Amino acid sequence: MLLAVLCLQAVILDPGRPPPVHDVLHYDVTVSLPDSGRTITGIARSTWVLESRASLTVDLDSAFVIERADLDGREATFERRGNTLTFPTPGEAGDTIRLGLWYHGLVSDGLIIAGEGDASTVFADNWPNRAHRWFPGHDHPRDKATITFHVTAPTRYAVIANGVLTGRGSAVGGRRRWTYTLAQPTPMYTMVVGAARFARRDLPPAGCAVRCVPLAVWAYPEDSASAMAGPFHRAGSMIDFLSELAGPFPYDRLTHVQSTTQFGGMENSSVIFYNAEAIHQGRMGEETVAHETAHQWFGDAVTPVRWRDLWLSEGFATYFAALWVGWADGDTAFRRSMDRSRERIFASDATREPILADSLPDNLLQLLNTNAYQKGAWTLHELRGVVGDHAFFEGIRTYVERFRHSTASSADLRAVMEGVARRDLGWFFRQALEQSGFPTLQITAARGPGRGQVTLVVHQRQPAADGWYRLPGLIVSLDGRRFAVDVAAAAATRVVLDGVKDLPREITVDPDGWWLLQASGTERP
Repeated sequence: MLLAVLCLQAVILDPGRPPPVHDVLHYDVTVSLPDSGRTITGIARSTWVLESRASLTVDLDSAFVIERADLDGREATFERRGNTLTFPTPGEAGDTIRLGLWYHGLVSDGLIIAGEGDASTVFADNWPNRAHRWFPGHDHPRDKATITFHVTAPTRYAVIANGVLTGRGSAVGGRRRWTYTLAQPTPMYTMVVGAARFARRDLPPAGCAVRCVPLAVWAYPEDSASAMAGPFHRAGSMIDFLSELAGPFPYDRLTHVQSTTQFGGMENSSVIFYNAEAIHQGRMGEETVAHETAHQWFGDAVTPVRWRDLWLSEGFATYFAALWVGWADGDTAFRRSMDRSRERIFASDATREPILADSLPDNLLQLLNTNAYQKGAWTLHELRGVVGDHAFFEGIRTYVERFRHSTASSADLRAVMEGVARRDLGWFFRQALEQSGFPTLQITAARGPGRGQVTLVVHQRQPAADGWYRLPGLIVSLDGRRFAVDVAAAAATRVVLDGVKDLPREITVDPDGWWLLQASGTERP
C-alpha cells in the first residue's frame, strides 16, 4: 500500500496477537449489505486443518451477535472474550474440520459504509488486522487461505471482490447476489468486497509474454475518463514488465478500483483499491499504480511471515515501482525516484531504529514508515549493486517461485540470494536490516607514501550507536578518475592509490548511486 492521503486512524491494534495455531484453508463468506445504515448479516464457513489438540481461536468484532455456531454440522460451544471466539479441542492433529458462524451487527470498522442512496458506497479496508471487524477468521498475515464471497446488495450497486466472478443472480426485490472466488491463498487483510456505482472498463490483457492477465478499471462514472487517461493508461505495461522480472502474474485477473480507503492505495489480491479523492482530484500518479501492482507479487503472493518483516512487502513494492518507472521513462526517471526515497530517509526519525526492530509499536499503522518503504527499497538496490544484476534478478525470480502463495522471512530472502550469488551475504543483511541509520562518510586525501601515490582515508562519521558499515567496491572519483575502495566496517579505512600525481581538486563518492550514504564533505590536509 501507499501511505494515506487521509489521516490514518489512531486505533490501537493488537501486535501481540500470537500467530495461528491451526491452518485455515478456505473461507466461504456470505454477507448481506444494507439498503441503508451500517448493519450487516453474515454467514462465514471456514475449513481448517488442525495442527494439534489445541483450542481453535477465531477473531470477530465483539459488536456482532452470534446467532449460531457449528463444527462439521453440529452445534458448537465456544467461549467469547473481547474479539476472540475460542472453540475447545475441536479434534485431533491432522483432522480437517468445518466451522460455521451465523452473525449480524453494526459495523464500526473494516467495512466502510459511506454516503446515502445512489451516492452510497461500501468498501472493505482491512489492513493491518481489521478484517475481523466484519467477518470472522484468523486475522494474521501468517495464515493464508482461499476465499469465496457471496455478496447480496441493492441493485444500484455493482459489486467487486477478490478473484473471478463466478455468479451473478437476477434482481429480486431490488437486490442481487454476486459471487467471487479467489483460488489462490491470500492473507485475510487482502480479502475484500466493494460496492458502488461504477463505470467499468476492460483493458487489453497484459503480461501475455508470460501468461495473459485480464485487466480492468472500475471507477466512479464522473472520474472514469480521467482515470483511464491518467494513472491507469499504462497499467498493462506494468504487468508486462513485472511478469518478466518476477514471474507470472499470481492471480487470474487484476482490477483497479476507485474506492473508500484510508490509504493512497491498498494492494488487495487481484483487486486493488485506490483512494477515491486522490483520483477525483487528479493527485494520484502512475507510480502509485505500479507500487500496488508490484504488491501482487510482493506482499500478496509472497507474504511476510511476521509484521516486523513488512519491508519484504513495502520495500519491494517501492523498489519495483521505481524499476518500472526507469523501464518506462528512462534511467533518469529511475534515479529521480530513488533520490526522492533517499531524501525521505535522510529527513526521517524512523531510521533511528533498524528495519528489523526488536519490538513492535502498539499501533501497527506506525510500521508504515520510511524504514519499511524507502529504506527497504534502498536495501534491495544496494543488494543488487553487491551481487550484480544477473544474480539479483535470478534471486528475485527464485524467491517468488519458492514462496509463491506462502509466507517468507528476511532470512528466507537471504538464503535464496546466497544460493544464487554463491557467497555469504550475512554481513550485508545484518547491517542493512539490523543496524540503524546509514553511513556518513568523510574523505581525507594526502600525498604519499611513495611518489605517484595518494593515501585516502574514508572516515565513518555516523553516530556510534549506528555501528560501522562495510561498503565493498565503493567507487570514489578523484577529478573524474574512478577507484574502487573496499570500505571496512571500521571508524576509518586507509587506502593507497597508485598513479595519482597530484592531490585531487574534487572527490566524488558513489557517483552511480549504489549505496545509501551521505558524503559529509572531503578534506585535503
